[in-house]
Amino acid sequence: MSRRRAPKGQGEGARRLWLLPDPGEDEPFIDVGKDGRGTLHVSVAREGRHDDFRFVVTAHHIAVAERSALRRWAVFAVLFGELAVFHADAAPARPPATCQQVIDTILGGTDSEVEHYLTRMNKRFLGGLRDSLALLSKTELTRSPDREAFEKRLWFGVEPLIMSKAERARRAQETHRAAADREIAVRKIFEPYNDALLMAERDGVVQHVVELFGSNPVISEFQVGAPAHHDRYLTFGSGGEIMVRDGAVKAIFFHVQPTEAAQHGFTGLSTLIPGLRQEASRSQVEDALGKPVVGRTGPSTTHSVGGGFVKVFYDTWAKKDAPNHLKLIQLTAEDTYARTDPSDERCPCCAGMLVRTASASGGVDVGSTITALRHGVAAGRLRQAHRWVALQDMLSLHASGLMEHVAAHLECTICRRHMAFALHRDADPTFEYVSLNDIRRRTPEPVPPVEQWGDADRIAREAQRPEQVATDGSSWILFAVGEQLFMNARCWYSAVDGSRLIRLEAAEVRQYERDGEAYLSRLQKTINRTWTSEEDPWRSRDLTRGGMSNEEAIEASLATPQEEQA
Repeated sequence: MSRRRAPKGQGEGARRLWLLPDPGEDEPFIDVGKDGRGTLHVSVAREGRHDDFRFVVTAHHIAVAERSALRRWAVFAVLFGELAVFHADAAPARPPATCQQVIDTILGGTDSEVEHYLTRMNKRFLGGLRDSLALLSKTELTRSPDREAFEKRLWFGVEPLIMSKAERARRAQETHRAAADREIAVRKIFEPYNDALLMAERDGVVQHVVELFGSNPVISEFQVGAPAHHDRYLTFGSGGEIMVRDGAVKAIFFHVQPTEAAQHGFTGLSTLIPGLRQEASRSQVEDALGKPVVGRTGPSTTHSVGGGFVKVFYDTWAKKDAPNHLKLIQLTAEDTYARTDPSDERCPCCAGMLVRTASASGGVDVGSTITALRHGVAAGRLRQAHRWVALQDMLSLHASGLMEHVAAHLECTICRRHMAFALHRDADPTFEYVSLNDIRRRTPEPVPPVEQWGDADRIAREAQRPEQVATDGSSWILFAVGEQLFMNARCWYSAVDGSRLIRLEAAEVRQYERDGEAYLSRLQKTINRTWTSEEDPWRSRDLTRGGMSNEEAIEASLATPQEEQA
């Protein structure tokens, strides 16, 4: 600790168990005898001399210490403080008998007893280790992933106590050097694929990738959007795939999970990235590729590699150490953070919404496309952006000539892309897939009063639309349709936000008429209290529908079955 010296010799037939993963010459250790029992040796340096302390440990204590590095580090750190190593006192801060009790508690106690001592009883231990050790009683330490995770967390707290500044600097240099070496290796791995991006399909570097994937691909071609892009996919049985848009390579995919073309997924993953298997966890992917771009985490992570970007997709929000969630690896020349991902171009939910016809202007069947989009909204697959033109009003507004651009925006509930469908006064219709970032940069053109473009039925429906009659500005809104009242109650739990849209029953209307807005505030709190419960009594009354505004959901609830079908 303050100076090095050779450890005492072991007895005949004894073995030595060090408390630390990287022991020095005078760090604490346990000598284990043939009978399984042993002695814990602690040497404390004070004023140029060493005080040696010995503590009896049972066979059970030794078994716990061998099984859990977490408990070994806890024993070391506590004794480090209890014996006042940092002080020049002539006596330990507590007598050895008390330290023996500490050892018995940490190596012989239950998880909750250990947590209670370390975080409540021992004041010296409350600093950087509190958060790590408070979780001891909440996790089953026999599970390997949990044990490893807690060992890492505990080491983060103990490390400043047991490692010199020079050693920390040396390890930091090693970590930096290893990261630089890994970056070079990963760049070299993806270099032939990066070289193929943005190149023509017949170019030699692209044909080299074709050979790497195994040749003889299945070819599929699609028209996307309006004006149309021509997408061509080269799909290989190895799990690799090349996407070519308008003649140039747009993206390269490695389908880790099985697909129709590759029943076993991309089996060459461990060859492509040494040490990385198909069942790899998020932590193992980051160990292989390096840390992702800051802020690019979630169901996918982005890594900057050479001249391109590697985006790793997972099939769920899994824990970092959870295996078997790696889904797809996408390589592109551009960062897709503020754009749509090429991997979403064949989304089963929204890819077929644009209906084409050779006889129409621009090749778009406007009526059929509007019908397809409305069906998608009704089925909950699409959500309509309500500050833009409603789908059912597009044809009437376009025919009136009052608007230069009649635009509707919708969001896919699967891939989260946005569809921008527009009818233009002096141009062919356009249909494009854009990101949320693009949508937020656009400003909708104001819609003229319905009396200027709607027929009698549309004007009558507008007059019957739900009217907002009251709100507290944050947690509830009250709507009225004739004599009927509807309330949107905002609900939240932690970082999760939502709402319940209910029709007030007769008794609730009477309470509102008697107590006014105070009753609605109480009702919102009642609804919010059980919002996340599986037995929430308000769920069956919720009129909310995916893709619809409050007003549209209220109208849909009042519609007859015939009107809903129409």
